[in-house]
Amino acid sequence: MMVKREVLSSEGSMMLVKVELAEGFVGDIDQHPEEQLSFIEKGQVEFEVDGEKRILNAGDTQYIPSSIQHRVKVIEECVILDMFSPIRKDLLEG
Repeated sequence: MMVKREVLSSEGSMMLVKVELAEGFVGDIDQHPEEQLSFIEKGQVEFEVDGEKRILNAGDTQYIPSSIQHRVKVIEECVILDMFSPIRKDLLEG
């Protein structure tokens, strides 16, 4: 399995999602109206946000503004904690 998601909390206007990604995973370009803050708990990833690439390691964070295109490429198997505001209803349904 390349992607495993678990909604840890979705209260008020905030949501916390634990995402586990396999080494070599390359995400599709994503874009959503919710703001996102990603915390790398384990591993190494390349985040591309609005065309700008950054390598992130455990302990690093990445902010993604509302409606900005972004994608992730996993360099080393990782666990990411994603916070969204407001709640991403599509993640609750899926």
